[in-house]
Amino acid sequence: MHSEIEAALNNSDQEFLVPNVTLQNAEKLLHYIEDLNLERSGIFELTAAESLYLLWVVADWELNIECLKNGRILFTFRKGRIAKACGTFSIDEFIPYLEDYLLMDIC
Repeated sequence: MHSEIEAALNNSDQEFLVPNVTLQNAEKLLHYIEDLNLERSGIFELTAAESLYLLWVVADWELNIECLKNGRILFTFRKGRIAKACGTFSIDEFIPYLEDYLLMDIC
């Protein structure tokens, strides 16, 4: 398990088990983000909804990404206070969407 995910689980006072699919999706997403080699100040946080949430700021963009316990990725991409994209995908649908969005609108 990725050390950031372990830290999120260990630093939480929540007393529930995070579903494996949530952990696997967060790990896959972290590996993708690390491969991009873009600066990231945000870290995953455990939520009361048994999900893992990441706020990632890239340039003028705020990417809100949540790995849900049902295996879906819930996201909102904002520029300023305006939501430019939002929705929910499987991890396999989300990563190419994120990649396209980063290439077209952010990088």
